[in-house]
Amino acid sequence: MNISGQTALVTGAGSGLGEAVARALAAQGARVALLDINEAGAQRVATDIGADRALSLRCDITDAASVTAA
Repeated sequence: MNISGQTALVTGAGSGLGEAVARALAAQGARVALLDINEAGAQRVATDIGADRALSLRCDITDAASVTAA
């Protein structure tokens, strides 16, 4: 499957499985929106991936207002 140029939204992207998924998608050419309650973790991953490929956002997916704000 070719995902180059597609955009993926990854939750929990600041560490663990979410981080691994985000990095794998970016390595395959996707742009990634990194959502995590831990803003610093998401920002670290976004910086590693590169500003042209990744955007980090603080988001608690258990809170509807947080999701709407993101």
